[in-house]
Amino acid sequence: MAGTHRTDNKRAGKKRSADEIAAEIESTCLNITSNIASLEKLAKPAKFAARGLGSAGAFVLDKDGEIRRDRVITIAALGIGLFGLLTRSRKN
Repeated sequence: MAGTHRTDNKRAGKKRSADEIAAEIESTCLNITSNIASLEKLAKPAKFAARGLGSAGAFVLDKDGEIRRDRVITIAALGIGLFGLLTRSRKN
């Protein structure tokens, strides 16, 4: 029952050469590789964080979903500074 998995009728009954089959396999492999690369990009943890955080996540992530360290460091420094001011004002 070889070939019964085919759903396209344009190739039904047509004999293909080994070169045609090899070209189709290579094309399919390239499509699979491309799909996997797209899924890997989509499945990055940083991308999930950006979706969950909305605009705040977009602020600290670049277009590829990688963390923008300069912005994270700036936010952390501001947070530490604010924390210092708040604790100092409570002492007075």
